[in-house]
Amino acid sequence: VTDDALRLYLFPHSLTHHATVWFDRLPRNSINTFEQMEKMFLRKYFPPSMVTKLRNEVTNFLQRLDESLFEAWECYKLSIDNFPDPYMLPVIQLDTFYNGLTLRHRDTINVDAGGTFMKISLE
Repeated sequence: VTDDALRLYLFPHSLTHHATVWFDRLPRNSINTFEQMEKMFLRKYFPPSMVTKLRNEVTNFLQRLDESLFEAWECYKLSIDNFPDPYMLPVIQLDTFYNGLTLRHRDTINVDAGGTFMKISLE
């Protein structure tokens, strides 16, 4: 059994609710490779407009004035979880988060870090 065949077999078992209905309505034998399945699924459930919206939530992060540092971090992590981008390195994610914080919270982080947080090397 090839990896492709195994993926095609297992894929429907990973679906729930509307996605299961969508899959069940596909014409029999209309999909022959997992790549075809992946493209159809992503086209249906992740159209370009949604991908852009999710990417913007990550890259344009701004902390709300009434939001604690913890709440801002949780919100940002959720955005990253909703749009995992393999090309957005952790250091870029951290930089985006830090620069989206209010000045008050950036100052707090800098004091806790003993200097400018973003100038500290990651080890």
